Amino acid sequence: ADAAPWLVGLLSVCALAAMQSTGAAYMSTAGGMLTRDLLKRYVMPNATHAQQKLWGRIGVIVIVMAALTVATTATDALVLLGGLAVAYGFQMWPSLIAVCWWPFLTRQGVVLGLIAGLIAVTLTEKIGAQYMPWGRWPWTLHSAFWGIFFNLGIAIIVSAMTQNRSDMEHKMTFHNFLREHASLSPAKKKLVPMAWIIVLVWFFFGIGPGAVIGNTIFGNPNDATTWIFGMPSIWAWQLLWWALGVGMMWFLAYKMEMSTIPDKEVIALHEDIGDIHLDVDRPS
Repeated sequence: ADAAPWLVGLLSVCALAAMQSTGAAYMSTAGGMLTRDLLKRYVMPNATHAQQKLWGRIGVIVIVMAALTVATTATDALVLLGGLAVAYGFQMWPSLIAVCWWPFLTRQGVVLGLIAGLIAVTLTEKIGAQYMPWGRWPWTLHSAFWGIFFNLGIAIIVSAMTQNRSDMEHKMTFHNFLREHASLSPAKKKLVPMAWIIVLVWFFFGIGPGAVIGNTIFGNPNDATTWIFGMPSIWAWQLLWWALGVGMMWFLAYKMEMSTIPDKEVIALHEDIGDIHLDVDRPS
């Protein structure tokens, strides 16, 4: 802090931004799950938009109050819960892949894969690894990796055994809609291999086993006189890959069109969930 006060300020701003963006996403997602997956589907099938918003806001308030209570009374568990939250949240990745890109994955495969992933995360984090011979983060790989490894593996195997023609046709309706409105323009498809290389390299060196290089590449961590940037080598390494990560996200969002507005007018395939009565026996 004394050597680089500007860095402390920058990191504080980054921490606040991370907490705000993460918290907002979790709160809005939780509110949507409570209203659409529980209230609308099972409790109030004819709920209007206004009723859904009201109960969603009530649910968000309850969740936030519960989170604040835990943060205030269970301070010793915050680090553990924080580590688990990131790794657990990453286990939703196969679901996102199934919805946006890969209709091969079935509901049964995704659900069983998710369960396997959560178990793998638990057994490679401190809470479960203390009872296992491999310890926390085997081979220096984060628990999120082990979770997604088993998650995706189980999802693919189970999906291969639970294929259904009618379900596939139902899913392809949505995937064809996405291809029509959100597919990559032909002129940029040649950038796909480059995008894959950039992402894999960043994951390996930024947060994967390659990050071990950062321990000493910019100086001896035990000798401050060798620190090239006036800070521990691993700090400089993480800041470097954070900056490269920002560039990667910009490249994926705009150059690869993963976060751009569709050129064509979007016409909904079905009416909004607030305007129809759901069949609770078969999710639409």
